[in-house]
Amino acid sequence: MKATTAVIIATLYLIVYVILFQTEMSTTILSYLFLTSPFLMIWLVYTVLKDDHEQYPELGEDQEWGYRDKPKDKLDRF
Repeated sequence: MKATTAVIIATLYLIVYVILFQTEMSTTILSYLFLTSPFLMIWLVYTVLKDDHEQYPELGEDQEWGYRDKPKDKLDRF
Protein backbone atom coordinates (compact mmCIF):
# COMPACT_ATOMS: atom_id res chain seq x y z
CA MET A 1 0.00 0.00 0.00
CA LYS A 2 1.26 3.46 -0.81
CA ALA A 3 2.08 5.85 1.99
CA THR A 4 -0.32 8.47 0.65
CA THR A 5 -3.22 6.03 1.01
CA ALA A 6 -2.27 5.34 4.63
CA VAL A 7 -2.06 9.06 5.38
CA ILE A 8 -5.48 9.69 3.81
CA ILE A 9 -7.07 6.86 5.81
CA ALA A 10 -5.55 8.08 9.08
CA THR A 11 -6.63 11.65 8.37
CA LEU A 12 -10.20 10.60 7.59
CA TYR A 13 -10.26 8.52 10.78
CA LEU A 14 -9.20 11.57 12.80
CA ILE A 15 -11.77 13.79 11.09
CA VAL A 16 -14.55 11.28 11.79
CA TYR A 17 -13.45 11.04 15.43
CA VAL A 18 -13.47 14.82 15.88
CA ILE A 19 -16.86 15.21 14.19
CA LEU A 20 -18.39 12.46 16.34
CA PHE A 21 -16.84 14.00 19.45
CA GLN A 22 -18.23 17.44 18.64
CA THR A 23 -21.71 16.05 17.97
CA GLU A 24 -21.63 14.32 21.38
CA MET A 25 -21.92 10.82 19.98
CA SER A 26 -22.13 7.76 22.18
CA THR A 27 -19.29 7.39 24.67
CA THR A 28 -18.93 3.73 23.71
CA ILE A 29 -18.27 4.52 20.07
CA LEU A 30 -15.86 7.32 20.94
CA SER A 31 -14.02 5.06 23.39
CA TYR A 32 -13.69 2.36 20.76
CA LEU A 33 -12.32 4.84 18.23
CA PHE A 34 -9.94 6.30 20.80
CA LEU A 35 -8.64 2.89 21.88
CA THR A 36 -8.05 1.70 18.32
CA SER A 37 -6.24 4.87 17.24
CA PRO A 38 -2.79 3.76 18.51
CA PHE A 39 -2.97 0.72 16.23
CA LEU A 40 -3.87 2.98 13.35
CA MET A 41 -0.89 5.23 14.11
CA ILE A 42 1.49 2.26 14.35
CA TRP A 43 0.20 1.00 10.99
CA LEU A 44 0.59 4.48 9.52
CA VAL A 45 4.20 4.85 10.68
CA TYR A 46 5.09 1.34 9.50
CA THR A 47 3.53 1.93 6.09
CA VAL A 48 5.28 5.27 5.61
CA LEU A 49 8.67 3.88 6.63
CA LYS A 50 8.36 0.78 4.46
CA ASP A 51 6.97 2.53 1.37
CA ASP A 52 9.26 1.78 -1.55
CA HIS A 53 7.24 3.20 -4.43
CA GLU A 54 9.56 6.19 -4.80
CA GLN A 55 13.04 5.27 -5.98
CA TYR A 56 15.77 7.38 -4.37
CA PRO A 57 19.37 7.35 -5.56
CA GLU A 58 21.94 5.67 -3.36
CA LEU A 59 24.45 7.94 -1.65
CA GLY A 60 27.98 7.99 -2.96
CA GLU A 61 31.05 6.85 -1.06
CA ASP A 62 31.91 10.35 0.23
CA GLN A 63 28.34 11.47 0.93
CA GLU A 64 27.01 11.28 4.45
CA TRP A 65 23.78 13.18 3.88
CA GLY A 66 21.68 13.31 0.76
CA TYR A 67 19.33 16.11 -0.16
CA ARG A 68 17.35 15.88 -3.37
CA ASP A 69 16.16 19.49 -3.29
CA LYS A 70 19.60 21.14 -3.06
CA PRO A 71 22.45 20.99 -5.55
CA LYS A 72 25.59 19.27 -4.29
CA ASP A 73 27.80 22.37 -4.69
CA LYS A 74 25.71 24.28 -2.13
CA LEU A 75 26.12 21.46 0.39
CA ASP A 76 29.91 21.48 0.07
CA ARG A 77 30.23 25.00 1.51
CA PHE A 78 29.47 23.86 5.03
